[in-house]
Amino acid sequence: MTRILILAAAASTAAVASANAAVPFFNATCPTGIEVHADEGGPIYINGKEATLKVFNKNAYEAKHGHVTLDLTIAPDGTPSLTYTKDGGANGICTVAREHVSGANKGGNKHQSCPPGVAEANRYKYPGCK
Repeated sequence: MTRILILAAAASTAAVASANAAVPFFNATCPTGIEVHADEGGPIYINGKEATLKVFNKNAYEAKHGHVTLDLTIAPDGTPSLTYTKDGGANGICTVAREHVSGANKGGNKHQSCPPGVAEANRYKYPGCK
C-alpha cells in the first residue's frame, strides 16, 4: 500500500512539474501596488517573493503569496492574462508590461544584463536578470 502511495505522489509531482513549463516569461503590474514577475517555466513572484503555484491545466494557474491571489491564463498564442484578488475584496485586471518573445525581444537582444548589485529578491524588476 505504501509503495502505491509513493508512486502516485511521484506521478503527481511529475505532472505538476511538466505543466509548469507552460508558464511564460512576463512582468506585470496590478492595482494596489502589486508587481508580478514570472520566469519562463516558473516560478511566479509577487512583489519579489516566490508564490505558491497551483496548476489547473497547461493554460490556467493560480499563484498565491500572502494576501494576494493571482489567476493566470495563457491564450493559444502564448499571451498571458492576469487578474488578482486581495483579502478584503480588492480585485482587478493586471497589465502585462512585457512578455517573452521567442528568439529576441524588440530591441534585438534576447537578454538584457542585470544592473550591478541587484539583490535576488529584486531581480523580478529586471527582465534580463537570471
